[in-house]
Amino acid sequence: MTTASKRVLYREIADDIRSQIASGVLSLNDPIPSTSELMKQYGVSTTAARNAVELLRREGLVEGTAGKRVFVIATPKQVEAEQVTVENLAREVGALKTQVHRLAEQQPAEINTRIEELQVQVGRLQADLRHLYDRLGQPYPHGQSAPQSKRRSSGA
Repeated sequence: MTTASKRVLYREIADDIRSQIASGVLSLNDPIPSTSELMKQYGVSTTAARNAVELLRREGLVEGTAGKRVFVIATPKQVEAEQVTVENLAREVGALKTQVHRLAEQQPAEINTRIEELQVQVGRLQADLRHLYDRLGQPYPHGQSAPQSKRRSSGA
């Protein structure tokens, strides 16, 4: 038997079991046939039987461990609905990621511009405060006092 025909056989077995689950022949929590039962039923090797079960496991239809029973945990419709939900979530996460990158790129420039505007405003306010303290003849209480030359000129 060629590798290609083994591949087809395990997919055929998986398709058959998937159909049994979809039609209700195998219900949730029912065990699927064991590897040896699949080998006898389909006349295939251990590898083909295990590959079929592994495919169903990857699809999210069955769960179990090798050498133990494997049970039906979902129908193809349930898996498909979950897949759609996961795909939607993946799209939403991708869109959010794009938005975050855009914001991250824009934010520093916006923040820098706003900081510069605020620094100019603070500078003006400090100059106004110094001027007011100067006119009152009092030292500027925050940091350095106004230069003596300014006090003299405003006091004269």
